[in-house]
Amino acid sequence: MNTKRILVIAPHADDEVLGCGGYLLHQLHALKKVVVGTIGGMDVRQDFKKRKEEFELVCHKLEASGSWLFQDMDAMLDTIPCRELITSLDYEIDRFRPDEIFINYRSRHQDHVKMYDCAMASLRLREGYRPKFVALYEYPFITNGTDSVDGGKAYHDITDVISEKVHLFNLYESQVRKAPSPLNEEGIRSLAHIRGLECGCKYAEKFYVQKMMMA
Repeated sequence: MNTKRILVIAPHADDEVLGCGGYLLHQLHALKKVVVGTIGGMDVRQDFKKRKEEFELVCHKLEASGSWLFQDMDAMLDTIPCRELITSLDYEIDRFRPDEIFINYRSRHQDHVKMYDCAMASLRLREGYRPKFVALYEYPFITNGTDSVDGGKAYHDITDVISEKVHLFNLYESQVRKAPSPLNEEGIRSLAHIRGLECGCKYAEKFYVQKMMMA
Protein backbone atom coordinates (compact mmCIF):
# COMPACT_ATOMS: atom_id res chain seq x y z
CA MET A 1 0.00 0.00 0.00
CA ASN A 2 1.13 3.55 -0.72
CA THR A 3 1.92 5.67 2.33
CA LYS A 4 -0.53 8.52 2.89
CA ARG A 5 1.00 11.96 2.41
CA ILE A 6 -0.36 14.89 4.44
CA LEU A 7 0.49 18.54 3.81
CA VAL A 8 -0.40 21.29 6.27
CA ILE A 9 -0.16 24.89 5.04
CA ALA A 10 0.02 27.47 7.85
CA PRO A 11 0.61 31.21 8.01
CA HIS A 12 2.80 30.91 11.11
CA ALA A 13 4.61 28.22 13.06
CA ASP A 14 2.04 27.19 15.71
CA ASP A 15 -1.12 27.40 13.55
CA GLU A 16 -0.58 23.80 12.44
CA VAL A 17 -0.71 22.58 16.06
CA LEU A 18 -3.67 24.75 16.99
CA GLY A 19 -5.62 23.65 13.92
CA CYS A 20 -4.80 19.98 13.42
CA GLY A 21 -2.15 18.96 15.93
CA GLY A 22 -4.32 16.16 17.28
CA TYR A 23 -5.00 14.75 13.83
CA LEU A 24 -1.29 14.85 12.97
CA LEU A 25 -0.40 13.07 16.20
CA HIS A 26 -2.69 10.21 15.20
CA GLN A 27 -1.14 9.81 11.72
CA LEU A 28 1.69 7.56 12.84
CA HIS A 29 2.34 5.93 9.48
CA ALA A 30 1.80 8.90 7.18
CA LEU A 31 4.38 11.12 5.56
CA LYS A 32 3.73 14.57 7.02
CA LYS A 33 4.94 17.98 5.92
CA VAL A 34 4.26 21.42 7.38
CA VAL A 35 4.81 24.53 5.25
CA VAL A 36 4.55 27.88 7.03
CA GLY A 37 4.29 31.24 5.33
CA THR A 38 6.84 32.99 7.50
CA ILE A 39 9.06 32.59 10.51
CA GLY A 40 10.24 35.66 12.39
CA GLY A 41 9.24 39.29 12.32
CA MET A 42 9.64 42.74 13.81
CA ASP A 43 7.89 41.97 17.10
CA VAL A 44 10.19 41.02 19.99
CA ARG A 45 8.30 37.72 20.30
CA GLN A 46 9.08 36.90 16.66
CA ASP A 47 12.84 36.44 16.86
CA PHE A 48 13.75 34.33 13.83
CA LYS A 49 16.28 32.07 15.56
CA LYS A 50 13.95 31.33 18.48
CA ARG A 51 10.90 30.75 16.28
CA LYS A 52 12.89 28.51 13.93
CA GLU A 53 14.11 26.39 16.85
CA GLU A 54 10.55 26.04 18.15
CA PHE A 55 9.24 25.03 14.73
CA GLU A 56 11.96 22.45 14.17
CA LEU A 57 11.34 20.92 17.61
CA VAL A 58 7.60 20.63 16.99
CA CYS A 59 8.17 19.07 13.57
CA HIS A 60 10.52 16.57 15.19
CA LYS A 61 7.86 15.65 17.77
CA LEU A 62 5.27 15.26 15.01
CA GLU A 63 7.72 13.22 12.91
CA ALA A 64 7.06 15.67 10.09
CA SER A 65 9.29 17.60 7.72
CA GLY A 66 8.96 21.36 7.82
CA SER A 67 9.80 24.38 5.70
CA TRP A 68 9.01 28.08 5.56
CA LEU A 69 8.53 30.37 2.59
CA PHE A 70 9.67 33.79 3.86
CA GLN A 71 11.81 35.02 6.75
CA ASP A 72 10.88 37.85 9.13
CA MET A 73 7.57 38.68 7.46
CA ASP A 74 5.23 38.02 10.39
CA ALA A 75 2.18 40.31 10.11
CA MET A 76 3.46 41.41 6.69
CA LEU A 77 2.54 38.51 4.39
CA ASP A 78 -0.08 40.76 2.82
CA THR A 79 2.75 42.87 1.38
CA ILE A 80 4.14 39.93 -0.64
CA PRO A 81 2.83 39.73 -4.23
CA CYS A 82 0.34 36.89 -4.66
CA ARG A 83 2.36 35.52 -7.55
CA GLU A 84 5.41 34.95 -5.32
CA LEU A 85 3.43 33.21 -2.61
CA ILE A 86 1.39 31.06 -5.01
CA THR A 87 4.50 30.06 -6.94
CA SER A 88 6.18 29.00 -3.69
CA LEU A 89 3.16 26.92 -2.69
CA ASP A 90 2.97 25.43 -6.20
CA TYR A 91 6.53 24.21 -5.75
CA GLU A 92 5.78 22.60 -2.38
CA ILE A 93 2.62 20.88 -3.63
CA ASP A 94 4.16 19.69 -6.89
CA ARG A 95 7.18 18.26 -5.09
CA PHE A 96 5.30 16.57 -2.23
CA ARG A 97 2.07 15.60 -4.05
CA PRO A 98 0.00 15.14 -0.88
CA ASP A 99 -3.11 12.99 -0.58
CA GLU A 100 -4.54 15.32 2.06
CA ILE A 101 -4.09 19.07 2.31
CA PHE A 102 -5.04 21.16 5.34
CA ILE A 103 -5.23 24.96 5.03
CA ASN A 104 -5.96 27.65 7.61
CA TYR A 105 -9.42 29.18 7.48
CA ARG A 106 -9.40 32.78 6.35
CA SER A 107 -9.71 34.48 9.77
CA ARG A 108 -9.33 38.25 10.17
CA HIS A 109 -5.56 38.36 10.50
CA GLN A 110 -3.93 39.71 7.36
CA ASP A 111 -1.44 36.83 7.21
CA HIS A 112 -4.24 34.26 7.49
CA VAL A 113 -6.23 35.99 4.76
CA LYS A 114 -3.21 36.03 2.43
CA MET A 115 -2.25 32.39 3.04
CA TYR A 116 -5.81 31.17 2.60
CA ASP A 117 -6.32 33.06 -0.67
CA CYS A 118 -2.98 31.98 -2.14
CA ALA A 119 -3.29 28.37 -0.98
CA MET A 120 -6.72 28.05 -2.55
CA ALA A 121 -5.35 29.52 -5.79
CA SER A 122 -2.50 27.02 -5.69
CA LEU A 123 -4.98 24.13 -5.45
CA ARG A 124 -6.15 24.53 -9.03
CA LEU A 125 -6.25 21.19 -10.86
CA ARG A 126 -2.92 19.92 -12.15
CA GLU A 127 -2.05 17.58 -14.97
CA GLY A 128 -1.67 14.05 -13.61
CA TYR A 129 -2.36 14.87 -9.95
CA ARG A 130 -5.24 15.67 -7.62
CA PRO A 131 -5.45 15.56 -3.80
CA LYS A 132 -8.06 13.22 -2.35
CA PHE A 133 -9.01 15.50 0.53
CA VAL A 134 -8.77 19.25 1.11
CA ALA A 135 -10.02 20.90 4.31
CA LEU A 136 -9.70 24.08 6.34
CA TYR A 137 -8.61 23.88 9.97
CA GLU A 138 -9.64 26.24 12.74
CA TYR A 139 -7.82 29.03 14.52
CA PRO A 140 -8.88 29.74 18.14
CA PHE A 141 -10.13 33.25 17.38
CA ILE A 142 -12.94 31.71 15.36
CA THR A 143 -14.85 31.71 18.65
CA ASN A 144 -15.68 35.41 18.29
CA GLY A 145 -18.65 34.14 16.29
CA THR A 146 -18.35 36.69 13.47
CA ASP A 147 -16.48 34.62 10.90
CA SER A 148 -18.28 32.58 8.27
CA VAL A 149 -16.37 29.50 7.15
CA ASP A 150 -17.52 27.62 4.05
CA GLY A 151 -17.42 23.85 3.77
CA GLY A 152 -18.99 20.68 5.08
CA LYS A 153 -18.09 19.86 8.66
CA ALA A 154 -15.75 17.02 9.63
CA TYR A 155 -14.64 16.13 13.14
CA HIS A 156 -11.69 14.18 14.51
CA ASP A 157 -11.74 12.77 18.04
CA ILE A 158 -8.57 13.91 19.87
CA THR A 159 -9.61 12.92 23.39
CA ASP A 160 -6.67 10.57 23.81
CA VAL A 161 -4.08 13.13 22.60
CA ILE A 162 -5.41 16.44 23.94
CA SER A 163 -2.61 16.65 26.52
CA GLU A 164 -0.02 15.92 23.83
CA LYS A 165 -1.53 18.65 21.66
CA VAL A 166 -1.27 21.14 24.52
CA HIS A 167 2.32 20.06 25.12
CA LEU A 168 3.15 20.61 21.44
CA PHE A 169 1.75 24.12 21.54
CA ASN A 170 3.66 24.88 24.73
CA LEU A 171 6.86 24.08 22.84
CA TYR A 172 6.09 27.33 21.02
CA GLU A 173 6.79 29.07 24.31
CA SER A 174 7.27 32.47 22.65
CA GLN A 175 3.66 32.30 21.40
CA VAL A 176 1.84 31.29 24.60
CA ARG A 177 -0.44 34.12 25.77
CA LYS A 178 -2.31 34.83 28.99
CA ALA A 179 -6.11 34.80 29.17
CA PRO A 180 -8.36 36.19 27.81
CA SER A 181 -6.30 35.27 24.74
CA PRO A 182 -7.18 31.68 23.71
CA LEU A 183 -3.56 30.93 22.80
CA ASN A 184 -2.87 28.81 25.86
CA GLU A 185 -3.86 25.47 27.40
CA GLU A 186 -7.25 26.69 28.60
CA GLY A 187 -8.12 28.08 25.17
CA ILE A 188 -7.04 24.91 23.37
CA ARG A 189 -8.98 22.63 25.71
CA SER A 190 -12.07 24.86 25.69
CA LEU A 191 -12.37 24.95 21.90
CA ALA A 192 -11.68 21.21 21.64
CA HIS A 193 -14.34 20.56 24.29
CA ILE A 194 -16.93 22.60 22.37
CA ARG A 195 -16.13 20.67 19.19
CA GLY A 196 -16.34 17.44 21.14
CA LEU A 197 -19.81 18.37 22.38
CA GLU A 198 -20.86 18.97 18.78
CA CYS A 199 -19.84 15.50 17.62
CA GLY A 200 -20.28 13.32 20.71
CA CYS A 201 -16.84 12.94 22.28
CA LYS A 202 -14.86 14.76 24.97
CA TYR A 203 -12.38 16.64 22.75
CA ALA A 204 -12.30 17.08 18.98
CA GLU A 205 -10.88 19.12 16.12
CA LYS A 206 -13.24 20.51 13.51
CA PHE A 207 -12.49 20.83 9.81
CA TYR A 208 -14.34 22.40 6.91
CA VAL A 209 -14.22 20.11 3.88
CA GLN A 210 -13.45 21.89 0.60
CA LYS A 211 -12.97 18.86 -1.62
CA MET A 212 -13.17 15.09 -1.12
CA MET A 213 -12.78 12.27 -3.63
CA MET A 214 -14.96 9.32 -2.64
CA ALA A 215 -13.35 5.87 -2.92
